Amino acid sequence: MAGKDIRQYNAPFSHRICEKLEIPDDVCSNCSHIEIVSNCCAMVDGCRGVLEYGEDIIRLNTGRNNISISGNGLTIKSLDCQQAIIEGIIVAIEFS
Repeated sequence: MAGKDIRQYNAPFSHRICEKLEIPDDVCSNCSHIEIVSNCCAMVDGCRGVLEYGEDIIRLNTGRNNISISGNGLTIKSLDCQQAIIEGIIVAIEFS
C-alpha cells in the first residue's frame, strides 16, 4: 500500500481550505491586505476600527497590527466593518 503524502497534513488547516477553494491565504487568516494607488489612496482590508483620526495621521486597528498612515489632508473616504479607504497625500505607512 502506497503511503499518503504526509506534507499535506503539516500545512495549517486554514491554508489547506484556501488551497482547495483556490482563494488567497490572507482571506482565511487574520491578516490585513493593503492596496495603495500612487500616494493618494490606500485601501485597507481587515480593518477592525479607527484608533486615531486627523488630517496628518490615521491609525487603524487590524487585529494583529496597528497601521499608521501619515501624510497631508488625509480623510477616511469609506469605512465599513472590514475595509477602510483613506484618501489624501500619503507620505508613510507604518506597522506597530
